[in-house]
Amino acid sequence: MEEISIFNKYDKVQHLHSERTEWTLRVRAQAIWKGVNRVTQEFRGLNVIFVDDSNWRIHAFVSSKICVFFDDILKEGLIYTLSNFHVREYGTEDNNRAVRFGKHIYFANHTQLIPEAENITNVALYAFDLFPLNEARSLLADIRFLFDTVGILEDKNIQPVQSKEDEKKIHIRFKISDGRSSMNVTFFGDLAVEFANSVKAIKDDTITVIIASAKVNEHEGIICLNNYPATRFYLNAKHPSVKKLKLRMSDPAYSANHLEPLPEQTPPIFSVEDIKKLPKEFIEKKVRCQITVKKVDEKSNWYDNVCTTCQTEVTIVEGRYRCILCSRNVPFPDKRFRIATLCNDTTGIIAIIFPDDEIQRIIGKNAFEVEDELGDENKFPLLLKNFEKKDYVITLSINERNVNKTSNIYRATDISDPVEVLGNHSPPNLAAVSLTEEPLVTPAKAPVLNPAKAPIVENTNNGTAPDIQCSITTDTSPPTANSTNKVRNRVKKNDVRCEMEDDVPLGKFKILKTDKV
Repeated sequence: MEEISIFNKYDKVQHLHSERTEWTLRVRAQAIWKGVNRVTQEFRGLNVIFVDDSNWRIHAFVSSKICVFFDDILKEGLIYTLSNFHVREYGTEDNNRAVRFGKHIYFANHTQLIPEAENITNVALYAFDLFPLNEARSLLADIRFLFDTVGILEDKNIQPVQSKEDEKKIHIRFKISDGRSSMNVTFFGDLAVEFANSVKAIKDDTITVIIASAKVNEHEGIICLNNYPATRFYLNAKHPSVKKLKLRMSDPAYSANHLEPLPEQTPPIFSVEDIKKLPKEFIEKKVRCQITVKKVDEKSNWYDNVCTTCQTEVTIVEGRYRCILCSRNVPFPDKRFRIATLCNDTTGIIAIIFPDDEIQRIIGKNAFEVEDELGDENKFPLLLKNFEKKDYVITLSINERNVNKTSNIYRATDISDPVEVLGNHSPPNLAAVSLTEEPLVTPAKAPVLNPAKAPIVENTNNGTAPDIQCSITTDTSPPTANSTNKVRNRVKKNDVRCEMEDDVPLGKFKILKTDKV
């Protein structure tokens, strides 16, 4: 009974709720990182991922006001008894979450964190929400969560690269594969150096890599992974996923039989009124609508300044462009179109953001070229105003905020001309046309002599000429006129008049002078 009471005095992560604060957990700190304000670079607090003995993970936040009480004892990998804390639900604006659990922990002044000297319960070293590499593209538009995956390092001979602008800025590029898909990965900063040193220290030919809490990005149309403050990597980790991956990779049939990607289904077409009433089943899905662009907003910025490496929007810090994701200054950021429009159909009005790639495709210019045409004039480009009063079929990506009515702004992914929904346009299968009910058979006949060279035979009996047999019958060919030797008069045909076009000017005639008689 005493042993049972020991195990029951700790709560489970999966049972937490926000109705009380008297909770007690025994957890391991899997990852710890600092939270920094993107604009002001002000330290906000500590972020922690805790794992309990059931491999349930939860994110915890320690405010900067009380960090001094926990900073010295919080270490990655240690086990703690955590009690007396607040539990809150995630909001719709909480993005880039390292854990998919719907709740997180907030430390308070009365929160207690006690390190455990021994691992009484078998708490795992780490836990993950692993996804296959080929599912990274589907998670690109889902900015709520970061990405966990596992793969084999394709090339061990990798070296960190220093930035030409600042030697302190370092990044490293490598590729991982799971046998059927491969992925480009770029680490920046201290994590790049740590990864390079860890790879060099391993003598094994095959290195498995578990990447936790990576950011899914797209560079030049190719999906890639970048590091985030919460990102961690684990080489040749003792985890069940590593054993399963090696077992699959050893099977030649697994790597040979690539699964063909399923063709992407055409999103359904809805009216504006129906789009505003979509249920939760449409979160992270695409729909289409046929609309008319009523207005292009000239007050909002028509382009964004983005990082040249990760394509994330940069912010201005102390007068310089800075990428929070790459943790570096960007001297000359790239520009991407971002047009805010007000569109409508017969059922209502909807606000849509047009994407950069579709705008470039339609107008045939990028943001730099449009800016160059404007010169020093600080006004909205007239070229972008040409979208007004035109009809388009827009593909929208529906997010959770749209469904929950917390955001009335929708983001477009594709822009195309209106299509006619006329059903099947394939021509019908026409039956073979038969000219006669019975097959046409050409009977055998004797050769016919040239009548021009045949001898003339006089008819002395004043009878009719003998009938000439012909293979063409009147059943299939109309009768012809009787032959005659008379010379026919030529039919006089009228001259064909050639009418001149109205817009062709007539030349002036020269009047010749004649001598008077």
